[in-house]
Amino acid sequence: MRMPRLPLLLKIAAAAAAGALALVVAARLHREDAVASLRREIREALAALVADDEDGDGDGGESAKDDASPPPAPSVLITGFRAHGKSSLVNTACRALAAEDGPLLLRAEASPPGGGTDGPRRRRRVKAVVAGADGDGAGDGDVVELLDAPPLPEAARLSREDIDAAISGGDPECVVLVLRCDAPAKERNAAIKSLPAISAAVRNRGLNLIVVLTFKKAMRSIRQAEELLREVSFRARTDCVYFIENYTWSNNGPNLRHPPVIKNDFETHFTVLTIIRQCLEFIKLNRSQAKDKKDNSKQAKPEEPKLKNPPAEAKQYRKFNDSSVKLFFNSSET
Repeated sequence: MRMPRLPLLLKIAAAAAAGALALVVAARLHREDAVASLRREIREALAALVADDEDGDGDGGESAKDDASPPPAPSVLITGFRAHGKSSLVNTACRALAAEDGPLLLRAEASPPGGGTDGPRRRRRVKAVVAGADGDGAGDGDVVELLDAPPLPEAARLSREDIDAAISGGDPECVVLVLRCDAPAKERNAAIKSLPAISAAVRNRGLNLIVVLTFKKAMRSIRQAEELLREVSFRARTDCVYFIENYTWSNNGPNLRHPPVIKNDFETHFTVLTIIRQCLEFIKLNRSQAKDKKDNSKQAKPEEPKLKNPPAEAKQYRKFNDSSVKLFFNSSET
């Protein structure tokens, strides 16, 4: 049996390499299209919210349209315990929405695990701009407000008053709670046990709750992740539970020559954009229900009762007419 010639082997190897490269490029393009599609859906959802608000303000006439202030941007409150990745989720969402590359730009104060100050922190309002199809901002209305709340007290001493104070400021329309997967077992169990109280407080304000589990790479197996997901969903009474690995400086190691370049990850981008898209859907439903409730209250408003006794002005007008009629008849008789 004759051995194949070397040029034939080279051709086969080149064809195999070209096919593998084509598959890699196709998979990359598919992922980019999926992320771009999510951004497009977010822009469309924001445009729909603005249109609904303008329609609601324009029912009162042209003067109402002229005097109406621009509709508020949808606001999402991101809260959680200290060092659980709350501020890093804000930075990750801003990076994914703006389609940024290169070094990580921080919008919220983030610190490594165990770091940060113990002093009081203020609530920060971060305006995340959604990139357009060409990579730039599509307009002034394509903005999502992310409220970076101060960290919650320790789960062991967390009270209902602390929860109400955390979710009441800033007038949020949706609440995202951040929990850390690789937290110490005692701390993580205490945080999970506090989920029913947090969920009840959020729903008591008529809002929806989304739970985000950060540092997903700490999960050692799929079974461990499924058990954690099941327990969190049961205690929080929601199916909106997501695993994510945030973009942080510590994940890339030190670089003495220049700031480290963060490589965008498809799973992180897709997950955080899905979370924002779900928040917008909840906000749309809440605004629609509030609008319907307002319209129903206007329709159910009782009519003003008719006055049985005519007012004094009507009596005087009637007396004047009677006197004028009498004067007319008296003059005709004469």
